[in-house]
Amino acid sequence: MTTIGKLFAGAAMAAASLTSVGASAGVITVDNPSFETLPAAGLPFGCVGSACAYSVDAIPGWTNSGDSGQFQPDVAGNGGFYFNSVPDGITVGYSNGPTISQTVSPLSQAGVTYTLTVAEGFRKDLPDPGAVELVVNGVPTLATGSGVQNSGDWFDYTASYTALTSGGAIEVVLNPNGIQGDWDNVRLTDSVGAVPEPAAWALMLVGFGVLGSVMRRRTRAAVVA
Repeated sequence: MTTIGKLFAGAAMAAASLTSVGASAGVITVDNPSFETLPAAGLPFGCVGSACAYSVDAIPGWTNSGDSGQFQPDVAGNGGFYFNSVPDGITVGYSNGPTISQTVSPLSQAGVTYTLTVAEGFRKDLPDPGAVELVVNGVPTLATGSGVQNSGDWFDYTASYTALTSGGAIEVVLNPNGIQGDWDNVRLTDSVGAVPEPAAWALMLVGFGVLGSVMRRRTRAAVVA
């Protein structure tokens, strides 16, 4: 291989390496991921705190029933009776028994890894037995995290699954297991949509710029000779 060929090969290998190292996962769209889109009737029921409110209605973008809906705990106005904060916006999803679920648009692809992350709330006044599941091709994967009971804080719970077959449904399932569960900030990604991050692109451009400079100098030297 010529010296120029070696330079091209080296640049290509560097680009591939940078793309791999500096890649961010592809985002899969989840409808109403932070529960900020309210039902048509709003949140008609009051609770502890002047601005605290909740609904027992269908959650836009999600499938739910029974004693479940959306909840604004008014963490600032009532001194944090339920929670110390809300992860994203002012509204969360809750359920006192039925599951809350959503099937996203893409179908599974074999060999692709799907990762679900959901913020789960641990109320000050109730124990939290809630669960988060990523279901791909009918296979449930339970999310894990390190929540602290009665802390009033939120903790990310994460599940990952690599699909074995293509064409199956991908579903987010939030299950309170009989006592109230609270969730917010639902995020879903896949490994197939990975793209280089800006820093990786910058390094790649610098590398190819150096390669071009070397080639121009070699060309001028050859002409003089």
